[in-house]
Amino acid sequence: MINARDIVRITFLTMSASLLLVIGLSSALAQSADEDAARRLVLSFLVAAGDGNLDALPGMFVSNANIGTASLRDGSWVASTMTIDEWLAKLHERKTWTRFREEVSQFTIHVEDSRMAFVRADATVFVDDQARSHNIDYFTLVREDGAYKFLSASYVAKPVVSD
Repeated sequence: MINARDIVRITFLTMSASLLLVIGLSSALAQSADEDAARRLVLSFLVAAGDGNLDALPGMFVSNANIGTASLRDGSWVASTMTIDEWLAKLHERKTWTRFREEVSQFTIHVEDSRMAFVRADATVFVDDQARSHNIDYFTLVREDGAYKFLSASYVAKPVVSD
């Protein structure tokens, strides 16, 4: 026989389980929305950079963001770091622009409290539909004014070896 105490206990357990389920789903949905926002920002950056749309780039970065690279060129590794302003100035100095397409084959995204996102993008860079380099891109994003922006962008690039 079920008494009043059992009914209260069952009701409490049911409500507690329901609350935990709702909290868990809300957290998962927020994580998913943050991951989608981070992925969209990275893809927007890659498209704008590949198309040479330099005017679109500054708004994607926080002030004093940095760019870091490590590239294998002619058998030697070359590394560089610079602020976003220095990087954009170098891009604006170019007389010509080689359009490229960077296709991401895999994203790994970690989000911390909807405030920062850490993105790894495994990608191949194509120029004129020819694979030129395999890149591992790393991005640190921070939420500023309700939207993610790049705090840092870096990559390791290795040329694609032709047969």
